Amino acid sequence: MTHIRDGDLYKIIRIEDISFEIRYGYYEEYERGRSEPVPVYPDLLSSPVFIKDGRPLVTAMQNVCEGFEGEDRELGCFACRHFCECEDLVGLCNLESKRRRE
Repeated sequence: MTHIRDGDLYKIIRIEDISFEIRYGYYEEYERGRSEPVPVYPDLLSSPVFIKDGRPLVTAMQNVCEGFEGEDRELGCFACRHFCECEDLVGLCNLESKRRRE
């Protein structure tokens, strides 16, 4: 069994014209040394990334926006009808008002 270390590559995500690395680490500094590192996903809410057609990438677990439509807001974007999962907890938001216009 391989020991996972902080900074090790978990996966490279590719969605349409975007690709980025997911690395093992910690979301909070207090977690360091108390648990094993976990895959750390980017904060796509505060640093949006858009594909060519203007739709934003979102993570399934990020906080929902004002356009949320679903049963349970506490579940994050995953529970929104606008979320379209593409790869490993990362997807696209199909809410028209979130689309970037050029």
